[in-house]
Amino acid sequence: MIYSPDAIVTGMIKIVHSPSNLISDYVEIAGVGAAVTNSGLLTLLSLFILRKYRHSFCPLTIPVIMMLSGFSFFGKNLANSAPILLGSLLYLHHKPEARQESLVMGLLSTCLSPMVSIIYLAPSPFSLQNKLIALIVGVTIGYISIPVFHYLKDHTKEMNLYNMGFSAGCIGLVGNFATRKLLNIQILPHRLNAAHSLTLLLFLVLLFLTPMVYSLIRLKFESSLHKGVHLSLLKLVRFSTYGFIGLSVPLILQVPLNGLLVGTILTFAGFSMYSFHFRYYFFPACGVLLASWFVFQDVTSTTTIVILFFAATLAPFTRKYGLLTGILSGAVFAMISRHAHVLTAGVNLYNCGFSGGVTVLLLDFLRYLLFRQPWLKQTCSTAYQKLMISEQKLLLQLTRCKDWVKQRLFPLNYE
Repeated sequence: MIYSPDAIVTGMIKIVHSPSNLISDYVEIAGVGAAVTNSGLLTLLSLFILRKYRHSFCPLTIPVIMMLSGFSFFGKNLANSAPILLGSLLYLHHKPEARQESLVMGLLSTCLSPMVSIIYLAPSPFSLQNKLIALIVGVTIGYISIPVFHYLKDHTKEMNLYNMGFSAGCIGLVGNFATRKLLNIQILPHRLNAAHSLTLLLFLVLLFLTPMVYSLIRLKFESSLHKGVHLSLLKLVRFSTYGFIGLSVPLILQVPLNGLLVGTILTFAGFSMYSFHFRYYFFPACGVLLASWFVFQDVTSTTTIVILFFAATLAPFTRKYGLLTGILSGAVFAMISRHAHVLTAGVNLYNCGFSGGVTVLLLDFLRYLLFRQPWLKQTCSTAYQKLMISEQKLLLQLTRCKDWVKQRLFPLNYE
């Protein structure tokens, strides 16, 4: 479907003038054309910043770009992200020794961009004053997000994959108090739009199919590929595979696509290229489904699907503490995620990252309480060791099954 320039420009104006708090479906607000354009412009801006500062691409870079692209369908736009990006760049200017490591984290700090929109759109006879406050708040958020991220990363022991969401949630708690109490701003909920489900489906199919076909053709017919190129093509195949897995879930559950689901699927596919394996994601996902089935009884809702995909944030936690613990963490994560937005009033777009950090800290604290008693520690340690041995055997069988399926579907050289 082709959208006219006038419709896209009108839609972009609507996006800029929306509060953008979680969940602001830009497809509902401005249409598919404007939502895709907004996502593309923010992606290009992010790539320009990385290029400008001579960022050396690392395994985290592409997942971060995909996350930015995905969340640009609900909550991020050029107007509310620019002040935060400016603040992050100012911090990196004063701390150049951490530039390469922290530049992508600065891009992720735009998860608090709704705070900027809410302030500069607040009803007031002094609109210029609101815009100035929004600019100052945005720059401040960008400046402090990176050091807060590094500080809290040590406390969660890197067991939370979307750790920037946890950092942003802590900042968002203060922001929520300021906007609702000090500035007397009312934050309103939004609705989702399923009217463009078919268009979004075609968009995602094309997005995932193109890199897969390109990569498979090159891997099949070019035998003398450089090792780095070979690995990059395999990662593209992995990205597309996880994208189709993500796309299949709402189709199987017969849930129509909307801007929120598109952004979630893009993030899920992007982070499949970085630091989480399906076998460690599967068990927290089972915990989410169990909690949704028995506690909330809404397995086929958009909320459940979003939480299901973002349960990938607990993959490092599952890898360290075991599969059964992963299921438990998934159930706890589902319960926290459904209520965490109340604390931040939707100003933190990475709400599930915040919930993941809270889940990790809560379960780690419970483990600490249990192990304070020597006899209980000894009993639990013995049972835990036996459980881990059984889980390792199960993981070995699952890995063999996965490798067999992978070789049947994509008979390529994975070395």
